[in-house]
Amino acid sequence: MIVIGWAITVAALAVAWVLQRLVRYPGGWRYAFHEEHRAARGALRDARSAVRQLDRAARRERWQALAGVQRAEWAYRRRIRQVEAELWRLRTPHRGERIGQLGDITLYEHALVVREDEVPLADLQVRFELARSAHWSYVYLTQPDGRERMERYEDQAHPEDAVRRFTVQIQNAVAATDRLQQQRAEEISACEAELRAARKATAPVEAAQEKLAEIRARHDADLELPHARAALEDARSAWADLTGRRPL
Repeated sequence: MIVIGWAITVAALAVAWVLQRLVRYPGGWRYAFHEEHRAARGALRDARSAVRQLDRAARRERWQALAGVQRAEWAYRRRIRQVEAELWRLRTPHRGERIGQLGDITLYEHALVVREDEVPLADLQVRFELARSAHWSYVYLTQPDGRERMERYEDQAHPEDAVRRFTVQIQNAVAATDRLQQQRAEEISACEAELRAARKATAPVEAAQEKLAEIRARHDADLELPHARAALEDARSAWADLTGRRPL
């Protein structure tokens, strides 16, 4: 069975080769295979080969230049996206890790959450007050725009020391956030400068585009491929005169 299978495969390939040759050299069996027309077939084959090689080389060179433009543009856009993403990260601070909670105030590294409202720690003023007569402790939160919040804690549920310690925790977190804000402002300024530089860094893209334009102009001015195509048309015409059939 294996031998039969191989025989069928070989026969199929042989038939395909014969059909292809008859198509490439139309006019009948004699013109496609006989020795007396070898020169005519060789002239047609050589003319086709010259056009194919020149056209393939030109397309390869244009494709490589176009790929160079695409790579340069991709690298340019990628760099801008990277800097923009870093700038967004710097401009969009997050709460950070949870530090602690007292009553309705939850303290995070860079924010307070009072009930469901988020209060940024940057430039927040925090003070503690005690009302001895009523056995209440008060924590006042003053935001940079002047808005103020007051949270009170009954001594029985939240002893004074616990409220004071929590107030100090908030104040320390505010100080750390303010230092971070100053550092972040410097990083944002540097990142903005980097983004401006990245947007101006178009030289690699322009160089790749110029190379592509130069290759296209050179190909348009090059007469070698048009001459080869003209020679192929002459070879086809000669074959048509010989056989009465014009090859592709």
